[in-house]
Formats: sequence, C-alpha cells, structure tokens
Amino acid sequence: MIHTGHPAFRSPGGNCTLWRYMDLAKLLVILENRSLYFPRSDTFEDPYEGTLSKAIVDAMKAEEAHGRMPRGTLDQYLENLKERRQEMYISCWFASEHESAAMWKLYLPAPQGVAIRTSHDALVAALTPSQLNIGTTLVQYVDYQSAPIPFGNIFFPFVFKRISFEHEREVRAIIWALEEVNRTIITNGVAGVSVEIDPAVLIRAVHVSPSAPITFGT
Repeated sequence: MIHTGHPAFRSPGGNCTLWRYMDLAKLLVILENRSLYFPRSDTFEDPYEGTLSKAIVDAMKAEEAHGRMPRGTLDQYLENLKERRQEMYISCWFASEHESAAMWKLYLPAPQGVAIRTSHDALVAALTPSQLNIGTTLVQYVDYQSAPIPFGNIFFPFVFKRISFEHEREVRAIIWALEEVNRTIITNGVAGVSVEIDPAVLIRAVHVSPSAPITFGT
C-alpha cells in the first residue's frame, strides 16, 4: 500500500527519473529475491538523520525558558526521536533525468558497479502490491542552523536533510514499523525490511559504471 496525501510527504512532481547506484551483488539480490531492501534509519552514516534542526531546538528551549512550553518537553521529544530512528526503514533514490558521474564516485568507489534506472511511478507501482504501508517523498534540504523543521508529525525529521546534502536530490520510500498495519508484519528491531517487488515493474534499465572493465558488462 502507498500513502497518499500525507502532510509530511512532498510529491516529487511529475514522473521523475530515479537512480540507485550499487555494486553488482546488491542488484543480484534484488533480482534473485525479488525484493527491495529498506535499511533502518539509525544505520545511516549521517549523524543528523532523523533529528531536529538547531533552529527548532533553540526555539523550543526558548519556549521552555519563558514558560510557554512545559520544561522537559524538548528532552522528551529528543528521546522519542531516538526510538523513531529505530522504527523508520528507508529506501533512498537519486532523482535526475541523467546519469551522474558524481554519484558513481560517491557511492561506488570500486569500478564494478551498476545503477538501476526507474521512475517515481514505477517505484510506486512496484511497492503498491505490498501489504506494508509505504510512503514516498521528495527530501527537502534546509540550513539546520536557521531553518526550523516542523515537529508536529513523526515523519518530518526523516523528510528533511542538511543543505550540504542537496546534491543527492533524494526521493525516499519510507516505512514506519509501528503503523497499525506494519507492526503486525515487521519484527521489532530488525536492521532492515525486504519488500517483495516485481523487478520487471521496478527496473527500467541497468547502467554499468563507465569506469568498469570492458569484460564487466559482458
């Protein structure tokens, strides 16, 4: 199932082209297992993943100091966010109409790599048959020093990233493990969730790394 119209999710607009850069082994897993892997968000390298911006933290501190918010609200919210990071499972895609040399270098330091090319509509179509409730969203990049990230919904910290990552042009598919439907399917605390998909629906083309040996694509 796919979330539609969720207030925290931003449509990428149009049927944008999406890419996923990976080594050959990961592509084979998708093809052989007919599944797409969603790692848990607290396993990501970005230490700010699923956190609040400094701007909103400072604003909440001021609200507490002036008695407009109960003391301890911020600490409790930040503690809850640690738990949310262990409950969010995310598949990340690069939105671009063209192949990216920068993405090859960033995500595949070794030359033996491939990139899946698909589209937002195809990604949604591939995920729709799943019993899991899944949302797709365009990531919004902001200055964490000055831009307050909304905190009225648990998804907001996972749909914003620091502006230093804007080169990623990321579209995310997100699963919250504790949604009513999902909690009956996802084992508590697992490091990742494999969502059954039809590779023929998802994959429009597979591109071989331009730096790969000539024999790699044969």
